[in-house]
Amino acid sequence: MRSLSLRIVLALSVALVAFSSRTIAQEGNPQGRWSGRWQSESTGHSGPMNVSIRPTSNGNYQARFTGRFALVIPFAYRAELVPQTTSQGQTVLTSSKKLGPILGSYQMNTQIVGDSLSGGFQAAGDRGTITMRRVR
Repeated sequence: MRSLSLRIVLALSVALVAFSSRTIAQEGNPQGRWSGRWQSESTGHSGPMNVSIRPTSNGNYQARFTGRFALVIPFAYRAELVPQTTSQGQTVLTSSKKLGPILGSYQMNTQIVGDSLSGGFQAAGDRGTITMRRVR
C-alpha cells in the first residue's frame, strides 16, 4: 500500500513539474496561435485578426496575420518579429517593413504579458492598437 501511495505522489509530482515547465516556457514566448482584434485610432475602423507565430533560425519570429477590414474585406500579411526582453522581464516584439513610395513604412510594437499580446501599429498615416489572446 505504501509503495502504491509513493508511486501516486511521484506521478503527480512529475505531472505538476511538466505542466509548470510548459507554462513557464510559454510565458513571454510568442510562438503559437493568437486571436483578437485590431482597432484604428485614426479612422475608427476595427476588425477581427489572427496570427500564427513561429521561430526562425536567426532568433526572430515569422508571423502570418489574417483578418478582416470593413467586416467583409479579408487581409493577410507576413511580418518578421524581433523579440526583446524588458528590464521587467516582459517580451516586446517589434516589426517594420517598407511598403513602397505611396504607403511608406509599417511599424508594429507589441508586448506579451501572460496569455495576452497587445500593442500598436502605424502605417500610411494610420495608427492603431492590437489586442490578442493566445489560442490553446
